[in-house]
Amino acid sequence: MITHIRVQNFKSWKDSGEVKLAPLTGFFGTNSSGKSSLLQMLLLLKQTVGKEKVIFFGDENSLVNLGNFREVIHRHQLINELYLGISCKLTHSASDLLKIPIQFLRFAFDTIIREEKSTPIVKHIRYISLPDGAITLWENGQLSRDNRDLGAIDIQNCYGLPPQPSINSSGPTDILPQFSFAFEKLFFHVYYLGPTRVHPKRLYHWERTHPKEVDLWGDKAVDALLSARVLQLTTAHNGKRILIEERISKWLQKLELAHSFRLIPIGALDDNTYEIRIRKTPNSAEVTLADMGHGVSDVFPLLVHCCYVPEGSTLILEQPGIHLHPMAQADLADLLIEVITERNLQILVESHSEHLLTRLQLRITEDKIPASDTTLYFCENDDGVSNIKSLDVDELGNIKNWPKNFFGNVRSDLVKMAREQMKRQKKAED
Repeated sequence: MITHIRVQNFKSWKDSGEVKLAPLTGFFGTNSSGKSSLLQMLLLLKQTVGKEKVIFFGDENSLVNLGNFREVIHRHQLINELYLGISCKLTHSASDLLKIPIQFLRFAFDTIIREEKSTPIVKHIRYISLPDGAITLWENGQLSRDNRDLGAIDIQNCYGLPPQPSINSSGPTDILPQFSFAFEKLFFHVYYLGPTRVHPKRLYHWERTHPKEVDLWGDKAVDALLSARVLQLTTAHNGKRILIEERISKWLQKLELAHSFRLIPIGALDDNTYEIRIRKTPNSAEVTLADMGHGVSDVFPLLVHCCYVPEGSTLILEQPGIHLHPMAQADLADLLIEVITERNLQILVESHSEHLLTRLQLRITEDKIPASDTTLYFCENDDGVSNIKSLDVDELGNIKNWPKNFFGNVRSDLVKMAREQMKRQKKAED
């Protein structure tokens, strides 16, 4: 779980300050307010993992394509230095964390990158062991631990990956490889689902693969579902383990998008060709996913995503309900609450949905989720510089510092409409 992030001189952010992340963190704000950039910072670090370059800004096949240092640095001023920082505690399964000593399970990390002669250069890497506060610092080729010089060490990228990492050695210069390994484990369990989905197909061919996720646009959702069927993977619900397909079917019903779905083979069994059959109501005819509206095809990968990724993972979701009816957008809040409480997932969601937020407030009031398990932010951009405000949500779900025009003028229009109705009613009575 990622507990804090901070960026400086990153796109529209001069300095975000320390941004606390909860099990369920929501980022709201107007378009181009900077909320997506905060999530892109994490995607940038994830796609750099394992790369033999200082930082991987991306290409057409990566999670995010940010161009180059000039495009990323604040106001395109190359004199600025890029700062990226996170704090975390690893919460994955015991088998995933088997090779990581306990002192590396909670740490803070930051790095500073500058550009020299059109080439990104790492100026600084720092790891802080939590909670003891022991500091490992790499700067200008030298490694130190709590101000004790450990000698020179080469690195390949911004998080300290050495040319030949060794996670089992115990020498003084093996501290950085240990932290680098923990850093990689953290980001191996960060998953992202973009705001748009791949167009649904009538037929799906499964290569009998077992993907780790549904991929950027959800194009591996069917592969993941078939993998879950073969491996008999289950998900947690009300203290029990149930099959993933069964839970997805129930969620489609709850969202009122479909009564049922079937993933069935077409032709010979060894052909590995399947189609998704959807029944909208108990008595309606079955149709393929390609014949349904955008709502079902958009939410289907999301449901697979939330049920399929390993427990303890971090999920980054951009505009998850963009094509959903307002009631279904509200119900998405219940889905997110379920997976953070029952599957120990961390959800970082960017949204414009007032309905999702209102349902979340209701569930806090009903004590279905503690206010402490949620953190909500409002981002805005003032003359090209983004800033962030933490929304103060009490135990009754009230937002005490509701920003002006948080969701446009809808509430204001409703108040004005009520006043005009009263005026017209009074006029009619006279």
